[in-house]
Amino acid sequence: MKKKIIGNLCLRVDKVKWENWPYPTFTYLDIGSVDRESKRVSETAVLNPNEAPSRAKQIVRAGDVIISTVRPNLNAVAVLRESRNPRIASTGFCVLRPDPQFLEARYLFYFARTEAFISYLMLNATGASYPAVSTKTVSSAKMPLPPLEEQRRIVEILDAAQALIDQRK
Repeated sequence: MKKKIIGNLCLRVDKVKWENWPYPTFTYLDIGSVDRESKRVSETAVLNPNEAPSRAKQIVRAGDVIISTVRPNLNAVAVLRESRNPRIASTGFCVLRPDPQFLEARYLFYFARTEAFISYLMLNATGASYPAVSTKTVSSAKMPLPPLEEQRRIVEILDAAQALIDQRK
């Protein structure tokens, strides 16, 4: 199967301009927000724009896949679900917004959990005690890309398997 560069399969993610921010509050996602075990966002803070940390820059939405760029061996990844409050992610994440013409979000999410992807990140990480990768490194990774219908079938199977794993826990 032909491999494609992940970044070429994703849409651009906007950066926040606080002077134009129309909402009184936002939900801030930092690295600690992702539960590495469940691969879900769990701990968040609701802040007003005046409290925004300097790393709060990326406007995220449902369907985005967030991948921690620090300590990639820990595989802190999640696919975002719907939220009532607008969300801003730390620059400590690579935010991937799959282009629905080519890529299913959950297919990308499951790929980001593979040993091959984690190994690629570790091979390209810098820093010994606190390894990190750039967004460019994450976006440059190659992944197998079956047709959308096949991606959906794979996601159904993996979702069912994950549901069984969660049930057993």
